Amino acid sequence: MEALWLRQPNAGQNERIILFGIAGAIQGNLIHPYCHYLLYHIGAQNIRPLPLINGVLCTLPEEETVTMLARNAYIHSVEENSVVRLLPFFNENHHKLNEPPIKTNTIKFEKGRQLIPWGIGRIGANLVWEQSRGKEVKIAIIDTGVDFSHPDLADNVRTGINLLKPQLLAGDDHGHGTHVAGIIAAVDNDAGVVGIASDANLYPVKVLNHRGEGSLADVIRALDWCVKQRMDIINMSFGINRQSQALHIAVNRAVQAGCIVVAAAGNHGGNKTVDYPAAYSEVIAVGAADEYDNIAWFSSRGPDVTLVAPGTRVLSTSTGSRYLRHDGTSMAAAHVSGAIAILLKALKRSKKETVLKYITKSAEVLPRFSYEEQGAGLLRIDRALSELSRIC
Repeated sequence: MEALWLRQPNAGQNERIILFGIAGAIQGNLIHPYCHYLLYHIGAQNIRPLPLINGVLCTLPEEETVTMLARNAYIHSVEENSVVRLLPFFNENHHKLNEPPIKTNTIKFEKGRQLIPWGIGRIGANLVWEQSRGKEVKIAIIDTGVDFSHPDLADNVRTGINLLKPQLLAGDDHGHGTHVAGIIAAVDNDAGVVGIASDANLYPVKVLNHRGEGSLADVIRALDWCVKQRMDIINMSFGINRQSQALHIAVNRAVQAGCIVVAAAGNHGGNKTVDYPAAYSEVIAVGAADEYDNIAWFSSRGPDVTLVAPGTRVLSTSTGSRYLRHDGTSMAAAHVSGAIAILLKALKRSKKETVLKYITKSAEVLPRFSYEEQGAGLLRIDRALSELSRIC
């Protein structure tokens, strides 16, 4: 799947994210004089500003320092810069994919042979393509990067950013980000597959390496970049299994700046197992449904689930100009991001809050399943656009 879990940082690093209680403590790369003095006084090293959350990332000399900082009136909070790791998603036979990428082709890129994945029809996306395909809507994919050379993605992928190696493009050396990108906006070019919003602009934001690992601080930097670049939609197919004040503040700032944040609910399959950031109230938390209108066996449940979307046997792009089928709430979240792009373009005068309201209001309630399993129900973009068109 796609869930990111917190784990202890490498021994000896002791990296911490410090949030300041002084308004404007961080202005760009500048640190308030008192905050700078405080960090210097306690022996902090490798200080790197995190302006989106009014904080810094730094290395502290010892654990006692953390306790001392937490008691300081000018410090909001101190937490680990935990390593985050991309856990396995699943192939069509429910086998975990913990190594990038699988070497099996499902289809080839052949002109005159374009497939429409089943999820597109189920959510009614193909019924509204004459009205909108999400043209010029800016979608950030915070993930493992995207394969820029894939023939079904090249026309829609923009430069983005590589936060692991800023001198390089945000290429995908894992495969997950490319699969998500294809679901959202694979090009309608009479070959391969077609995405939900096939005219949208995709911006890969690489925070995870070829092993699917990254850091909490890089996720925060990614959200900062999205805010500065005025992304319309932020798609996050990862999660952590415990609260992070730093991450919550970053997500909240992105939403306040006008970004719509969509996140995978998680692949744990049990009750009250929705990961963060999906569990934050500001985020659209997406669970997964299968081809038979069941809630997918792996889909996380809980009161935080906003709605569900197709998430099993989803055919999409993969690295090396290939196509694969995968299962996961990552795939479901991508359907929602693409649907929102279509609505934003079709209804230019509508406020984003209105679009979000009708995404849930128009969802199709699946019989036999509780609210905690499906939220408002199954995504139906055709219904959403029909209802929005009547009031706009």
